[in-house]
Amino acid sequence: MQTAPDMTQRSTEEEDKEEKQNTEEETQNSEEENWEETKSLEEENREKREKKKKAVIHEILSWALSFAAALALAVLIRMFVFTLITVDGTSMLDTLVNGDKLYVSVLSARIGGYDRGDIVICQYPGRTDYIVKRLIALPGDTVMIDFGQVYVNGEALDETYVVHTNRYSYPETTLGEGEYFVLGDNRSVSHDSHSADVGPVTKLIGKVRAIFWPLNRISRV
Repeated sequence: MQTAPDMTQRSTEEEDKEEKQNTEEETQNSEEENWEETKSLEEENREKREKKKKAVIHEILSWALSFAAALALAVLIRMFVFTLITVDGTSMLDTLVNGDKLYVSVLSARIGGYDRGDIVICQYPGRTDYIVKRLIALPGDTVMIDFGQVYVNGEALDETYVVHTNRYSYPETTLGEGEYFVLGDNRSVSHDSHSADVGPVTKLIGKVRAIFWPLNRISRV
């Protein structure tokens, strides 16, 4: 007697096999989708990082350019318009005192030049620091000091601003082109053009126009 094949069992095995194959395909498709999604997220994050990096660099460059422009403007203003100076020392007593902050006009001096009696900012030969003194004589003038009395072009100066006197002398000297003779109002201590290691100066920076600090010292000069 022959046994008929079990068609039900065979059909079930085929279904299981097909289901397993479908599951494997679904798993593979899911892994491919996850990989693509991960790749997309990585690219998106990388693009965000690149954009953020570029934004930071742009911000830094913007600040650097702004700072450089402000610095250049400040230098130009200081060189050609005005500058601020703090008095260091007592050589200009009683007109100026130690610690006075001064407004110094550079532009007006360049345009209008200097006059005798101006309080000026100058530089001594071989030095780069700024010195505040009173302008006594101009290029071409003849200056002389006789026991503390100053003469310019043969005329004695009436220096009401000098409170602290000194009886030193200075030989008669005619200033050359571009030379200026400067003295401190405090003649007893001032190191200035009458000193052998200074003499006439050739570099004037500007005219002192006002004291702007401290508050109780605010005034035009």
